[in-house]
Amino acid sequence: MLLLKWKSCITAITLTAISLSVSKSALAVSLYSLTDLGSLTGEANSYATDINDSGEVTINSLDGSDSFFYSNGSLQKISPLPGDNQLTVTGINNLGQVVGNSVGNNSTGNNPFLYSNGITQPLPIQNAIPYAINDRTQVVGGASKLGSFLYTDGIATSIGGTPGTVAYGLNNLGQVVGILNSNTAFLYKNGQTINLGTLPSDTYSSASDINDSGQVVGTSGLTGVDDGRAFLYTSSTGLQDLGRLRPTDLFSFADGINNLGQVVGFSGTNYNFYTADGNALQAFLYSDNTLYDLNDLIAPGSEPGFTLTAASAINNNGQIVGRGAVNGELHAFLLTPISSVSVAEPTSGVPILSFGAVLILFAALKRKADSSSATGV
Repeated sequence: MLLLKWKSCITAITLTAISLSVSKSALAVSLYSLTDLGSLTGEANSYATDINDSGEVTINSLDGSDSFFYSNGSLQKISPLPGDNQLTVTGINNLGQVVGNSVGNNSTGNNPFLYSNGITQPLPIQNAIPYAINDRTQVVGGASKLGSFLYTDGIATSIGGTPGTVAYGLNNLGQVVGILNSNTAFLYKNGQTINLGTLPSDTYSSASDINDSGQVVGTSGLTGVDDGRAFLYTSSTGLQDLGRLRPTDLFSFADGINNLGQVVGFSGTNYNFYTADGNALQAFLYSDNTLYDLNDLIAPGSEPGFTLTAASAINNNGQIVGRGAVNGELHAFLLTPISSVSVAEPTSGVPILSFGAVLILFAALKRKADSSSATGV
């Protein structure tokens, strides 16, 4: 079966200012309080996949046995579809509607569902995995027969053309992003599919998320995700390399973006993107042309011993969710901005030349692991 494995505003810096000022200027950036959601689930290993603007979060256990809906400090367990015994939740919208898929022992494949108001209902798409849902209740994902699909008003439409193409994100305008079966990222809008290409010298790319301004994030690699670099795409600039946190890191992945342009994701050396080793992966925030290690932004005294390994999503209030290592376990987390402080600009991140006051914000890459019938990263 499939088990799904794979934002705070700072002062804008113009290109002129970058060239004339000292590179280690002080910037205003939020500190965050940390909530260990994994300890609430009772699971030894868990991860958060998405968050809406109300701070409601979707959470999975790592073994696929349980999924949860977190809201206002309380946790509600989500049930799989009748006859199934495992499930994964992938996305949530501002209405509190959740999408995911469930699987049983009867070899029926991936059974997509919509969870709302405590009820899990099937979506009428055969052997499919939904990855995202917008506020219009449009759903995107990958299906064995349709390839990437857009589900609207009870009808699923193929938007990628062929199996092997998967849609991972969409905005409230119905614009969709994902990966083509040619292993390159795509943007679907106004009825047309646009191949976003790759960063220079790369052969692979995949898009994870898109905000309501049409900014797209994902990864571009020489051969794949394992040697990839996080990117930000706009129609005016094309793909921009967001860099990696540390010079020794082998990859970085941008997983989520909010409407302020803040990006979250992870950077590291361990190809097991769900490792509980806090040294191998680090969650990042990209905001106003600067890449931050989120571990440096946790407020003092907030959940000591917790290392943020990957960020998967950021809402329009700057709250961030993902997963982290604590006491040898992997736990879902929630970060909430609590203050702004002046900090030294990181020297390990790769600054991107400003294209205006664009702000950028990750995550399962989200590394997304598909079944053989609905694939993608």
